[in-house]
Amino acid sequence: MSQGDSHDLPFGFPPPPEPRRAGFDEHIAVDFSAPHTLEVGIPMRDGIELAADVHLPAAKHLPAPAIVTGTPYNKDSYVPEDVARPVEAGYVVVRYDSRGRGKSEGEFYPWTLQDADDGHDAVEWVARQEWCTGAVGVKGLSYDGWIVMATVSTQPEHLRAAIPVSPAGRWQEEILYTHGCFQAFFGWWWALVRRRINDTLEGVPELLQTLPVKAMIDIVNPSSTLNWQESMEHDTLDELWRSRRWDGKYTFDVPCLHVTGWHDREDIHGAFHHYEQMMAASPARDRQWLLVGPWPHVSAMYPSDTYKGVEYPGGSLDSMAIHLRFFDRFLRGEQNGFDDEPRVQLYDPGDRHWKIRDAWQRGTEWRYLFLGDGGTLGDAVGPAGEDTYTYDPLQPNGLIYDLDVLPLEPPLDLTELEAQTGVVTWTSDALSEDLTVHGWSELELWAASDCDDTEWHVKVSDVDDKGRSLWVGWGCLRASYGNDPTKPAAIEPGEPQRYAVELTPTFHTFKAGHRIRLILASSEFPWYARNLNRFEPIAEQKDPRLANNTVFHGEGRPSRLRLQVE
Repeated sequence: MSQGDSHDLPFGFPPPPEPRRAGFDEHIAVDFSAPHTLEVGIPMRDGIELAADVHLPAAKHLPAPAIVTGTPYNKDSYVPEDVARPVEAGYVVVRYDSRGRGKSEGEFYPWTLQDADDGHDAVEWVARQEWCTGAVGVKGLSYDGWIVMATVSTQPEHLRAAIPVSPAGRWQEEILYTHGCFQAFFGWWWALVRRRINDTLEGVPELLQTLPVKAMIDIVNPSSTLNWQESMEHDTLDELWRSRRWDGKYTFDVPCLHVTGWHDREDIHGAFHHYEQMMAASPARDRQWLLVGPWPHVSAMYPSDTYKGVEYPGGSLDSMAIHLRFFDRFLRGEQNGFDDEPRVQLYDPGDRHWKIRDAWQRGTEWRYLFLGDGGTLGDAVGPAGEDTYTYDPLQPNGLIYDLDVLPLEPPLDLTELEAQTGVVTWTSDALSEDLTVHGWSELELWAASDCDDTEWHVKVSDVDDKGRSLWVGWGCLRASYGNDPTKPAAIEPGEPQRYAVELTPTFHTFKAGHRIRLILASSEFPWYARNLNRFEPIAEQKDPRLANNTVFHGEGRPSRLRLQVE
């Protein structure tokens, strides 16, 4: 199939057995003729044991290749097919509690390279067991996906393949801060993992209102505050966070199937970061696949063909079948045609079809849309002008959604957001022909504030012929991070400054007759913590003040949307 063609689906069971568990030192009699589950302790190099469930297939399949997942979310909490189908297909499935979580020993210290060392040791321990052929793959979503890439970075001898699904890892340009904007969402996350097993906390909306932000931890009251304190004190991409990234050093010889969704609010940055870095430096760059669907965070593992009332025909894939076929190729060595699959398969939410591309684009083809008077977005620079709006942290702007329903998934329809006081928009004329955005776009913004700090929260939407405005991409930047994100500096009140606001990776066709809209505010609450318009750490801010923020456009200060297009 040639590039540009649409296709319907990319990559063209019974319940799990009742688990039988044993303590680390207890021996139980097992009927090896049928699938069964053992609980074991996996020793780490420092003597700590990680608790793991080993789901074994029937004896006729043993020894078998193994699929390993490390998780901070409880090893015995999973969607049944995640175990049942691989076991039925003759794989060993190993799920272990990450250090300090569930039944595992040690202290939970998230987002560190301890996950890498533990992942390495788990893979090598599994490979040495009599029930394993020595071929091991790793797989996981979100934090589990971070453990996947951390494990890949150590290049275990017996690691043959990896499936990172919406993995975290582009620290400080994704989470916990996005270009200086702190994700208040992590107050909720810390409530979830505050004890050894997943927990719930009442009053999440009130928790996210807490000022100063650092005081959230007093309400959450976790068993350990080490990483929270670290996150409060290290709010830039400093050496601590750089040490947990491998930018320019992804020389990892591991085939990977990278999966994420365009509507993933949490980790779309991380997914593309890992993929692009592997393509740039890995000896296995010809064995990297990218699959991106019309999905939010969790649906990247469990695809759906609808999101927030919007239908995406063909979006609901049998992801497990794709994953097993990938592992059949690299853990069993089957010549099953996976090598011939297109390396990049992307769902186009604007055209509502899957598309094949030779590569993920980060090129130099740009379409410029200039902000203008009257909320216009045009192809040419207009006369000098400006738009001023007020941002009140006590009445912050943001998308409205239910914080008590998990997973947290903001809406796609931006109509309500656009109507809020403190939100400004610019809209293009109806397009005369289709326009496909493919890559990382950005907003070049000329702006000023009458305070010494504030934030810029940007969204791009697709406005259809009925006026419905659907979210396409987004980005944010704290103003004090505009010149040097490693060394924030107070902005000069009233002084115009040029900002470059990175937008999320996008593959979207704006159809002829549709319009492109740019939406700007100075908050995105409750997903992001409120900036109180003061140049001091978000963690410390407690006295809000109003900001009058001005956007300049036209001759002399040409604010413009830079869309990377095909």
